Amino acid sequence: MRRVVVTGLGLLSPFGVGFEHGWKELLTGRSAAKLITEFEVEDLACKVAHVVPRGNGENATFNPEAVLEPKELRKIGDFILYGIAAADEALKDSGWAPKSHEEQCATGVL
Repeated sequence: MRRVVVTGLGLLSPFGVGFEHGWKELLTGRSAAKLITEFEVEDLACKVAHVVPRGNGENATFNPEAVLEPKELRKIGDFILYGIAAADEALKDSGWAPKSHEEQCATGVL
């Protein structure tokens, strides 16, 4: 059996970006639901959603351009972007920066 080690955590959630920030907010017991303002909801039964807050990266907001180039952002859906960003955050949190081909092949992010 192979050994698996969790060395870093990454989180994007409606509470914001960052595992520590998100965990702290989650423990408050408050909801992160917000009124939908991105599109018209008059004809919808539900007018609230849990949305990852976007911004310039300050105050736990998510800045997509800090993860990928604008040209690349147009090619992918948000769910893919969130996965890439969370994986990037987990790698940074771990302090692990595999350099050699061997190290890269032995590294996984779930």
